[in-house]
Amino acid sequence: MDAVQVGPLAIPWARFQVFLALLAMVVVAEVLARRVDRRLALWAYNAILAGFLGARIGFVLGNAYVYARDPLSILYVWQGGFDPLWGILAAGGYTLMALPKNLWRYALFAALAAGLVFGVFLVQKQGGEEVRLPSLTLTTLGGTPVNLQDFRGKPLVLNLWATWCPPCRRELPMMVRLSQENPEVRFAFASQGEGPVVVRNFLEEQRLAPEWVLLDPETRLSQALKTQGLPTTFFFDREGRLVARHLGELSEALLLGYLRVLR
Repeated sequence: MDAVQVGPLAIPWARFQVFLALLAMVVVAEVLARRVDRRLALWAYNAILAGFLGARIGFVLGNAYVYARDPLSILYVWQGGFDPLWGILAAGGYTLMALPKNLWRYALFAALAAGLVFGVFLVQKQGGEEVRLPSLTLTTLGGTPVNLQDFRGKPLVLNLWATWCPPCRRELPMMVRLSQENPEVRFAFASQGEGPVVVRNFLEEQRLAPEWVLLDPETRLSQALKTQGLPTTFFFDREGRLVARHLGELSEALLLGYLRVLR
């Protein structure tokens, strides 16, 4: 399972996992605030805020060359892009400054509760079956059949998208540009549930010319890879083994990070 379905929304499991961990921290802090010191409740909320800000700032600084081209994208936090180490350091620094020494151990106890919840779900997530590139035959815009196994031999970024999907439309131009700048990695864009006319008109309207656009009108690829929402991007190594998957809109900085892992 890569997402938690809430009505029509698919919340990436990683984000939901972080939410549960932070909820555990808040609950423990609230209990300790009633029994030990009321300042622990306010500390928990402020430490979480400091952690988020620190994690975001750390990620942006680590990818400053990307964000320098579009500074406004620093605010696009829905795309992801947080450095956990910076977040922990920021929250820890705030704790040392905001709480007296006699309350540090209680703050640590609340933080450990969050870590325990996060660790339990992380262990449950690991150890699943190895996912490989499906042996499915799709067609290009020109009607040529292409088996996905033909993409083996190079790392592959496989993006599942649709023209009606706003996040897909936002990220596609950036992904097409990076596909052209990184020829050592193959990029394939598999349209889900749409025909050639709709896809071709959209690409012409946006003046996009990806090398590999595949049509999957029956969404067989989504079913084979158990996709829970669009856009979803899969990263396969040269042998067709799944290295990573990302549900939701990708930022350029995150995509470059995935490409470094693929290489």
